[in-house]
Amino acid sequence: MSDSKSAAATTERSTMNPGQAYAVLTFTVFIWAVGIVIGRWVHEEIPPVGLSFWRWAVPVAMVVPFVWPELRRHRRVFAAHWRVFLSMGVCIIGGGTGLLISVQFTTAINASLVNTTQPALTIFLAWLFFGDRMNRRQILGLCAATLGVVIMILKADLSSMADLRLNPGDIVVLLATASYGLYAVQIRKLPPEVGLFTGLCVIMVVGSIALLPFYVVETVYFKPVPFDLKTVVVILVLGISQSLVSVAMWNAGNRAVGPGRASMFVALFPVFGAMLAIAFLGEQLYMYHLLGALFVCGGIFMVVRHH
Repeated sequence: MSDSKSAAATTERSTMNPGQAYAVLTFTVFIWAVGIVIGRWVHEEIPPVGLSFWRWAVPVAMVVPFVWPELRRHRRVFAAHWRVFLSMGVCIIGGGTGLLISVQFTTAINASLVNTTQPALTIFLAWLFFGDRMNRRQILGLCAATLGVVIMILKADLSSMADLRLNPGDIVVLLATASYGLYAVQIRKLPPEVGLFTGLCVIMVVGSIALLPFYVVETVYFKPVPFDLKTVVVILVLGISQSLVSVAMWNAGNRAVGPGRASMFVALFPVFGAMLAIAFLGEQLYMYHLLGALFVCGGIFMVVRHH
């Protein structure tokens, strides 16, 4: 089955048309870029597993009162699909935690390069588990977007490749990226009778429970989360924007157009990252930013446009 057929099938369960879904996916990636800026700002003060745990636990506490009636009404549905919710919870929360841990060991250039594999990994997983296919134009678009990302990361200087060294952090990034891809391809398996935020609440609950033992170990043997005013504000901002709003938007976009097309928008990550760095960190705009962004946007257009 082609990715376009997959998108058509998932659209039956979505109220979005493709144009709306693409806008939602673009804004989702922008929110993720904002989260990276915040995460880098506090990475020396707040331990990664603790930050990840609370950024998911807080939105759970916020959402449960609103979705409780539906949770009770569909409890048999959740019981019947518990493996799907458990797998998705582990994938999305494990992936986010892995990225926070990885930057403690690897360089930004290594992490960014490895993260460009997410569209390819998502497409591969969609093929492996669901038999999805991409046509030649879409494959070419994937390659163009990946090239654009690499141009920005290497600053259009191939000699930068000589500085790349694989370390444990790079492996963690790759595992986290694959985890996100596996989460994306499973969105189609969510029961259609369950509301968007209700399903997301269950995913966050089971994922947080799975992460809890690792949080306890980090607290006891490494470093506890310092619950000062700055930490509380950061957790609230990340919890609402990253764990609740962006994941709900990502789920909706994936349901509407399929994981293959949706994953391509991850290539916008370094584009938005450069914009935010220029706006908030005082960095300058260079020609390689524009050249890379051109390839990224062109590649996405080739993947998402209709025949």
